[in-house]
Amino acid sequence: MITTLLQALAVAALGIPAPISITLVILFLMSSPGWRNGQLFALGYTISYAIIGTLVLLFGGNSVELLRTEPTTTRAYVLIALSVVLMAIAIRNLYQQQTATDDSASQSRFSSLIGPITPAKSFAIAAAVSVINVKNLALFLSAVSVLLLGKMPLPNKLLMLPLVVLTFSMSVIIPVAIYRLYPDKAETYLTWINTTISRYSRPIGIALTFLLSIFFVYRGLAILN
Repeated sequence: MITTLLQALAVAALGIPAPISITLVILFLMSSPGWRNGQLFALGYTISYAIIGTLVLLFGGNSVELLRTEPTTTRAYVLIALSVVLMAIAIRNLYQQQTATDDSASQSRFSSLIGPITPAKSFAIAAAVSVINVKNLALFLSAVSVLLLGKMPLPNKLLMLPLVVLTFSMSVIIPVAIYRLYPDKAETYLTWINTTISRYSRPIGIALTFLLSIFFVYRGLAILN
């Protein structure tokens, strides 16, 4: 059970360096009613993924139980499929062109969007981002799939889910915590985080996703053998 949880948390941690989510929450925090917008964005982001994860475990659990007539091969094929999804994400990010101009244009669009935003709208935007950000959604579903395939009762999986959601949502929770704990230096810290993540998240994310993909395909092939 602990092994399953650690594996799920490892996959969820890949969602922490999420440039779009980090940029949005920081820009919300720097807006006029900053802490409210940022806090509601982080809350909406976390709750949305919690709802998605709960639905996957509740409705996917029945399918997994039905497929356990052949538990060994089924689990192996699912792990291999999971590795293919992660590999596809890594390859897509590897060949996707990213320039400083693109980053600046994206941040300008985000800045213009935030102007008239209220806390309620920031919550709604977070909910939308959690669904339309395909890369992050795929990573989150991969983490939940590790729990889903675990050999444990559904209540245990649901108890583990909050840890997975919180780990995955650290990209928005950490900036809000910094803003609240260090209000005087928050702007300096958050600007540094945004700059650093934008610069290094892509190579780190690609490398981690490749390694995780290899790990899943290795486990799947080991089960088949």
